[in-house]
Amino acid sequence: MGRGKDKLFITQGEWANTHGDTQGMTFGGKDARIQGRKDTTQTATFDSCALSLRPFKTAMCTSDGFVFDTDNITAYVKENHKHPFTDEPLEIKDLISLNYHRNSDGKFVDPVTFKQFSEFTKIAANKKSGNVYLWSTIEEFNIKPGSWVDLVTSEPFTRQDIVILQDPQNPKRVTKGLLESKQPTPVAQVAAKRKQPHNTANYSKGLTAASLTSTAMAPITKNESELLDDEEYMFARIKAKGYARMHTSLGDINLELHCDKAPRTCYNFIKLASTGYYNGTKFHRSIKNFMIQGGDPSGTGQGGKSCWGSEFKDEFGKKLSHSARGVLSMANRGPNTNTSQFFILYRAAKHLDRKHAIFGRVVGGLSVLDKMESISTDDNDRPQQDIVISKVSVFVDPFADFAKRLERKAKHEKDQEDLAQGKRQRTAAEQEQQERETTTWFGTKLAPADGGSSKETPEADTGVGKYLKKPKFEVPKAAPASKKTASGYNFGDFSNW
Repeated sequence: MGRGKDKLFITQGEWANTHGDTQGMTFGGKDARIQGRKDTTQTATFDSCALSLRPFKTAMCTSDGFVFDTDNITAYVKENHKHPFTDEPLEIKDLISLNYHRNSDGKFVDPVTFKQFSEFTKIAANKKSGNVYLWSTIEEFNIKPGSWVDLVTSEPFTRQDIVILQDPQNPKRVTKGLLESKQPTPVAQVAAKRKQPHNTANYSKGLTAASLTSTAMAPITKNESELLDDEEYMFARIKAKGYARMHTSLGDINLELHCDKAPRTCYNFIKLASTGYYNGTKFHRSIKNFMIQGGDPSGTGQGGKSCWGSEFKDEFGKKLSHSARGVLSMANRGPNTNTSQFFILYRAAKHLDRKHAIFGRVVGGLSVLDKMESISTDDNDRPQQDIVISKVSVFVDPFADFAKRLERKAKHEKDQEDLAQGKRQRTAAEQEQQERETTTWFGTKLAPADGGSSKETPEADTGVGKYLKKPKFEVPKAAPASKKTASGYNFGDFSNW
């Protein structure tokens, strides 16, 4: 196994890959894992922003010593409300403004000893004043003599106000790809990120590739996502059935519509029915042991139009077949020529599969279908007795329900965005909901999900215990025991045994 030897184990040196050749654990040893971490991180330097990894103009830091450019960190915190590297809640008021001093050459120096900062010096800052010093200066003039006043402003401070910005013995490592960009203000791009519309496709418009291979198009270097048609977006997300009732001169027929398998066809039928398009139309064709056809306002079999005003393509849903009596399907005059006409089968006709789009079935009123089939017809298969559709009532419309859900979702997202930007305050119901979501069974207040701070701080700070606060239990006082008269043998409490 190890170093080409016939053994069932590897040594510690092979695991650590300390042999310096290609026979070590190059596929997953300790050195490989360490190198992998080094490839994705970089040491934060004292004179650059930890987000953009570029020199800062004006600096701010967090309480744990990460230094950022003011524009970058304020834009990041406004959007995310958390620390870029520790994911702890962070607000702009928690940031510390830093005052760096420069010499005549423009280099950062200690304001007391005028020694120049470098990557090998330990650097610290005073939270109160924001002044940045060498650690050796603070240690010599503040810590050792116990003089807790700022060396420049004479402002008093405590030991807890000292923030270590750079320690060569314990360097801070930041993620390279967090906001690394060739643009001068990468965080500004993140802050200005637009919210994608709900109907954004998972593929681009292809203009970048087209401009690369075309001499007629202007060069395009930014990919833009394609936007789906609102109806196409809705059709792909309908998972429910629709239900309608067809009122005829011979009785009512209940229909189940396969909106989940043929959404476009069902949408056309429901739209036409909702607008009264089928009201007063006749079944103009009936063939015994085959089918009955209707949906043409002209009554000739040559008319009708879809809800879009033009023909639309066929939809052949999986596992749908003209295999039973009562199947509801679209009539057409060729592939992709659907309009408003439909037919209902009297018996199975599987030879129509993948030629006519099935979009429903009869689930009630088969006796009415029997009456229709029993009516005699002329030589043109037209019923000699008029069978009139007085109205089609839609009971369940999944498309209207989806539109309402989408509208509610958009309104909710707008309200949350206004709340995050401070354009509105929480309502009483929202405040009560937040209280329920941020309170444990023991009554401990947790940090809100939106990054806010809780009123109580849990005692435990590690593991699951950091979310809980130990409850205080009061031991009830025992009720005084009533004296009973001794009867028979009295062994007491056995304390003398």
